[in-house]
Formats: sequence, C-alpha cells, structure tokens
Amino acid sequence: MNFQHATPESVGIPSSAVTAMLEELYAQGIEMHSFMLLRHGKVCAQGAWKPYAIDEPHIMFSFSKSLTSTAIGFAVQEGILSLDDRLVDLFPDKTPENPSENLQKCTLRHLLMMGCGHETEIAWGPSQDNDWISDFLSHPFVYEPGTHFLYNTAGTNMLCAALQRKAGQSLTEFLRPRLFQPLGMTDIHCHTLPNGVSMGGAGCYLTIEDMARFVQFICNKGQWEGRQLLNADWFHLATNKQIENAGAGWDGDPDWQQGYGFQFWRCAPQGVFRGDGAFGQYGVVMTEQNAVLVIQSASMKLQAVLTAVWEKLLPAMAEAPLPEDPKALHVLQNRLKNLELNPMLGMRNPGAEHSLTGAAYVPGQPLPGFGDVIGGVGCFVPEGGALQSISFRFDPAGLRILCKQEGGPFDLAVGMQGHFLQSRINGVLYGANGRWRAKDKLEVEIRNTRAVAGKRFTFQFAGDKLTLTADSTIPEIGGLGEPAQPALTFTLEEGEVSTKTKMYWEA
Repeated sequence: MNFQHATPESVGIPSSAVTAMLEELYAQGIEMHSFMLLRHGKVCAQGAWKPYAIDEPHIMFSFSKSLTSTAIGFAVQEGILSLDDRLVDLFPDKTPENPSENLQKCTLRHLLMMGCGHETEIAWGPSQDNDWISDFLSHPFVYEPGTHFLYNTAGTNMLCAALQRKAGQSLTEFLRPRLFQPLGMTDIHCHTLPNGVSMGGAGCYLTIEDMARFVQFICNKGQWEGRQLLNADWFHLATNKQIENAGAGWDGDPDWQQGYGFQFWRCAPQGVFRGDGAFGQYGVVMTEQNAVLVIQSASMKLQAVLTAVWEKLLPAMAEAPLPEDPKALHVLQNRLKNLELNPMLGMRNPGAEHSLTGAAYVPGQPLPGFGDVIGGVGCFVPEGGALQSISFRFDPAGLRILCKQEGGPFDLAVGMQGHFLQSRINGVLYGANGRWRAKDKLEVEIRNTRAVAGKRFTFQFAGDKLTLTADSTIPEIGGLGEPAQPALTFTLEEGEVSTKTKMYWEA
C-alpha cells in the first residue's frame, strides 16, 4: 500500500503551523535530516535536508527498542514467549550458580519496562568481546524487579536473545513476514552483537517512510489494511505507563518523566507517546488527534524538538478539515522543496587546485578504508580494508576525492559551490561540501547519510606533506559520540606531478 497524500488543511492542520514548527526547530539549532507528518493515515507534509534523503536508511539508535518490543508482542501472541517467562528459565546455561532472589523473579515483562532491577548497566556493544548475556545475569539485581526504572539497552538486547533462543530467528528475520512485508517496509538491517544476537536496543536502520509505516501501525493498534496483525491489547500494554520514571535523570526534561511502557515513552501532552532514539529519532503518536510525526535528526537538545511540536503544531490541529490556504501551502511546499543542511559557502583556489590535480598522497601510517576514516555516529561496524593513497581531481563543478584501497576504490564527489554533492559508494549515500579556508588549507564536510553525524576535515598542505585533521559534526565525545581523531599524515608520491605540487606549496 502506498500512503495517500493530502494537503495539511484537508486533514485539519494549517500549513502555517507546519512551517512554524520547522522555523522553531531551525531557531533552536536542531539539525533535521528528514520528517513525515501523517493525519488519519494520510501524509500531509514530508521532507529531507540534503544530503539526507527520504528513501535512504538512517540509524535509529534506541528507536530500535520499539521494534524489539513489537517483535515480543508477536511472539507472545503466537505462544512462543510469555511475559512471565523468567530469565533463569530462558538462559539456564548463562545463569550464575546461586542466583539471587531478585534475579529469579526477573521476567521478560521487567525487561520490557526497563525495570529488571539493575542499578547500573553492563558494558555491551559490537566491539565488546565479553559474554554479555552471562555478564547481564551476573550483574547485581539490586532492586526487586518492576520497582526501579533504569534505562537499560542491554536489557533490550536480552529480549532479542530470548526471541532468538525460542524462535530460532534474529529480530529482522522474525519481523519480516509478520511486520515488514505486510506493511510494505523495506528490508530492514540491524547490527548483530558478537554472539550473533540482534542489537535490538540500538542497531536498526530505517528510512523515514519505514518509520512512518511502523508508527502508523502502532497508532492503528496493530491493524493494517483491514487486517489485525497484532492484537490491540498488546498496544494497550506497550504504549501505556508500566513503570514510574520521574526523577530518573534526563536533566528533568518533562517528556522523560511521564512514565515508561514496553519500550515506548509517555509524553507530557494528553494521549501522546513515542518511540525515541539518541540524537533525535522520534516516532510520535498523538492518539486524540489521530496523527503521527516521525523525525530523523542530529540534536543534543532532545526536549527542544518535542517542545517545538507541542507548541507550534499540536495546538493548531482541528477536529475537522480546514479551508484550503493556497498562500500558506505554497510557502510550506517551497520550503520543503529546498531543504538542505546549512551550506558551507564555496571558495575556490585555482592555483592550488591546478597544482593538486593528478597528485597522489600515501598515508604515513596504516589506515582503514576512507569510509571508516569518515566514520559517523552510528557506524558501529568497521568496513575493513586499508587506504593506500588519496588524490584530488578539481573541475568547474567541484572536487572528486579519489582513494585507492583494498576492496575497491572510494570516489567521493565534493561540492565547491556552497552545496552538497552526493555519491553512492558500496551502496551507501554520501554527501560532501568543501571550500578553501586559506591558500594551503582545504575544508571538506563529509556525511555518511546512514549515520547521525559526519566529519569536518581539514586538509593542510605543506611541501610534500598533507596533514588531515577532523572533528565530528556532533560536539560529543564518549558514549555514543565518536572519539577524537588524531591527526593523520600523508606524503606525496614521487613523480612529475608531485614535483609541480611540492613547488607550489613551497612557493
């Protein structure tokens, strides 16, 4: 089924209110990647900020948890799992020899509500080599299960482990015939942990339309095209308050204090709940308005995103269709047609560009492929390979960064006129935009559109040397942020072109 499209006014939303929400997000400094707004199941506004695109997958982080919850709902419906299944019964081979009373009480229900009883979270992730299931079960269960909220991604991964043990399938394998195919979603990818279990707490990638289809399914309480795929009672449990989370951190932000369901957050406005991922991946359901808003973004100001929705969009929704407003609709459509991340103003340097064209630089230290050098917040698993050389090709339209590396070349188009150019490399859409900051300094912002953040690279040329430094576009180090990248050094390959290039930088 393709979504029907409608004007905002025809579903009771002023076009001016959608514009006002977008303006507020911009004023708050929110880096938006894409969004889709639906009411009564119809799409009334959507857009993507270049280089991001509507039909490209994007890391979901903890929004993945809502997919995992829904998979458990299907497993419960089919009798594969029960909410009252105890962890000690599901994982007897991983349970410590003398399990505590609280561990013996812990069930899948407690994992779903983030109330397993842990006081802190264990180390987990694709780069960990520990037996994280054993570590989870051996970690102190300080509180009686169901009495203490702790946001616990490892607990969601445990749900995937339970599903895989009982159903014999990964998260995406299990959901494909039950959810993805009936809803017309694409082939969803989810990272796996070292023991082969899906990283259902943070590792899924969805397009914005896949998000919208899934969240509309939640809004429909499990119904799709007249079929009840998952019983409505599950959504009464999953999307309503199961445990108190007020005072559990989150800097006192009101939308993180309203109670937690089964991997869904309750929101401050009446009848509103959401799936939620780090840096602003939102699937918001406004039940009283029969409206769905999905957002992919890269923000450190998570409450500001939701506040913009509550203040600019939600109060403007009417119960009945509104008179069409051609002028306001034109303003909105024009804005949506021209969405782009804040452009880096282009600045050309003809002399440097002429000198560099044809020159190649080799790394002074072993490096992974250039895709891994670019990285990006949400690129959990390295691509592999080794970078052998990097060279530049300038033309009137912009720049191409050409990399020789194991596993095949990396050929990246870079806009030099103030806008991103896009390249598809190994199936991934990249965007890049550059300018000369000085006679010998080239700045390039590169985005892997599957990730939340990109890198701002500075190429510093001197004689036969190139020094490459980089900063993440998200100012966070540690946690889900990327570690600081050390400076990388390169040396010109010998040859006629390199002699010309070296002389230019020494002049």
